[in-house]
Amino acid sequence: MDVNAQPVRVAVEQHCALWNARRQSEWEGLFAADVTFDDPVGAPTKHGRDAVRASWERSLTPGREWRLVPTRIVVCGEEAAVVMRNEGTLHGRRVDVESVEIWKVDAAGLVTAVRAYFEPDPEVQSDYFIS
Repeated sequence: MDVNAQPVRVAVEQHCALWNARRQSEWEGLFAADVTFDDPVGAPTKHGRDAVRASWERSLTPGREWRLVPTRIVVCGEEAAVVMRNEGTLHGRRVDVESVEIWKVDAAGLVTAVRAYFEPDPEVQSDYFIS
């Protein structure tokens, strides 16, 4: 394995582990100050640490619970393509969303960009397209 690939894999794995453990401050520390989120692609791009915090707060509100399971991580250089299973409970309803995500990580191991591709569940009201 390319030694330069390891920080990308570690960042994705840490993202999932810290999210699933609900360790918000440590999770927020994985992201560069100027990180961008296209989550999902097609929504307005979200920028910076405020976007990181807002992502957490919008995703884990009363009645919403998400667990992240990376089912495949393919690393090339400073980027990874990730197939992610998002296991959720929304107001008592089980929802599983599969996404394909592109992660970019800088030399310091901080996430600089995330682009997520997924089809939102049409039965679930979402705020995916809020910046």
